[in-house]
This record gives sequence, structure tokens and C-alpha cells, in this order.
Amino acid sequence: MNSKHLFILLFSALLISCSPGVVGPVSSSGSIPPNFFIDQNYPNPFTDSTWIPYGVPSTGGQSEFVSLIVFDRFHNAVRTLAYNSHHPFGSFTAIWDGRDDDYKIVPPGIYVIELYGASPNTFISRISAVRI
Repeated sequence: MNSKHLFILLFSALLISCSPGVVGPVSSSGSIPPNFFIDQNYPNPFTDSTWIPYGVPSTGGQSEFVSLIVFDRFHNAVRTLAYNSHHPFGSFTAIWDGRDDDYKIVPPGIYVIELYGASPNTFISRISAVRI
């Protein structure tokens, strides 16, 4: 590969990474739940990565706004795992690799994972994750 092809490849990757888009799962891993839910992550505590099961209910055929965000102990956003104004319905599993939004490994500690969903009422649920 010559330098011209490498430049075009890197420039294309930069454009794609800078363009806004949907973050998080776009296909369901299970049935549609009757209510929003977020289950405890596993494994917990974790060293490399942890899985976070969550669900988005159907509200009359319209897609939902959903965000799944990891916060540190000072409630600073560390990583956005899902942010989607038209999130599909169903049961999902997000995987957090223990990195922040800049893909830097976060230090050991207690983190809070919050699921926000907009339906007739706003839904907020929290779980704790321990990174060792």
C-alpha cells in the first residue's frame, strides 16, 4: 500500500468517526419486555469488560429515546454505551470494556450505569459496577 492509499484510508476513517451517529445496539437479543429494565452487570466486579442487560418496551409502535451512560463517583459521564433517539424495542446487552469515551482505560473504582428512557414518563434506573 503506497502513501496515497494510506492517506485516503486514514482520511475516510476520520470522516466516519467524526460523523454523528447512533451509539449502542441496533438489534434485539431477546423478546420485547413490558417495561424498561436494567439488570445488574456481570461479572461484577470486573477487570476487562462487563455486560449490562437492559430492555426497551414497545409503546404503541413508536421507537423510544434511550441512553445508557456510565458515570464515575462524581457523576461525571465516563462512557456512553447507548444513545439513540429511535432505539428499537426488545432486550439488549451492552458491553462496557472499562474505557472512557476517548477509549482510555478508566481507573479502578465504583461506577454507576444509568438507563434513561422516554415514554409517557421518563425512566431512570441505576446499577453499580466495580472495576478492579
